[in-house]
Amino acid sequence: MLFASQSFLVVFLPLVLGLYYAVSGSRAARQGVVIAASLVFYGLWDWRFVPFLLGMVGFNQMVAMAWGCWRRREWLWLGIAGNLLVLGGFKYADWLAGCLVSLTGGIHTPWPVVLPLGLSFFVFQKISYLVDLGRGQARVYRLADFMEFVTFFPQLVAGPIVRHNELIWQFDASPHGAMMWENIGRGSLLLLVGLGKKVGLADTLGSMCTPVFDAANMGHAPDMAAAWLAAVAYMLQIYFDFSGYSDMAIGMALMMGIRLPFNFNAPYRAVSVRDFWRRWHMTLSRFLRDYIYIPLGGNRCAPLRQVANVMVTMGLAGLWHGAGWTFVLWG
Repeated sequence: MLFASQSFLVVFLPLVLGLYYAVSGSRAARQGVVIAASLVFYGLWDWRFVPFLLGMVGFNQMVAMAWGCWRRREWLWLGIAGNLLVLGGFKYADWLAGCLVSLTGGIHTPWPVVLPLGLSFFVFQKISYLVDLGRGQARVYRLADFMEFVTFFPQLVAGPIVRHNELIWQFDASPHGAMMWENIGRGSLLLLVGLGKKVGLADTLGSMCTPVFDAANMGHAPDMAAAWLAAVAYMLQIYFDFSGYSDMAIGMALMMGIRLPFNFNAPYRAVSVRDFWRRWHMTLSRFLRDYIYIPLGGNRCAPLRQVANVMVTMGLAGLWHGAGWTFVLWG
């Protein structure tokens, strides 16, 4: 189920919001509604992956509980390695196998691997939580709280990448209060703005650039005007599509009294490439900064080492976006 679909906007979301506010006086009931709605939302994409999502939650919860009991870092390393193994198996194993086969001169037949929806996002959430446990910046949460954090449906599929200390404490507060109607109003407006970006702009721009790319893929070289039109249209399509989904997610959460971090800050008004990256997919940028760049040494080391830290971080950022050498080169 997609945010922009009629079934989601007309049936699913109003029903969930109605149930959520109907039981808003009970923390346990609100939590039950959120978890159940999130699992149904995920299951409507493919029910076969609901046990997988629950298994990932259970695995990370057991790792956190083991850390809480014995305080041995081996548990955290096991949890981080397990998350990366799952991500690598689904997203990168087929690509790596193709690279190895091509090196030997063979022909690789792609594996029929189906990538679970939102896998990269909730794997990063779990890794950040386990790392924060090791840093003493997180506590071991109850299973229900941790499950609500991981499966929270507005940010489950396409982010923003939300940290445990930004979200879990908000679940304790009742959505009723002085800000309730303001939250509902502002959230509804953000939802409509995001829907307009996605349906009105991104999809329209996609219809302009897709035919040019399809023709080029078949060997027909476009003229200069068509090529530039397709390139600019695609650039804007990517932005309006992704930022539109982010706005819709932030708006839906706000309608429930939950504040998610913003993910875009007018990136095409940037004055440099560095400024652009600070404005684009900001929750990914800060994850890479806090969990890769700074642990590698950041800018607190010799210039050559700092350059290497930047290259490693941005190379991994490119690879996160997709399995392919073009993504690594872009990063």
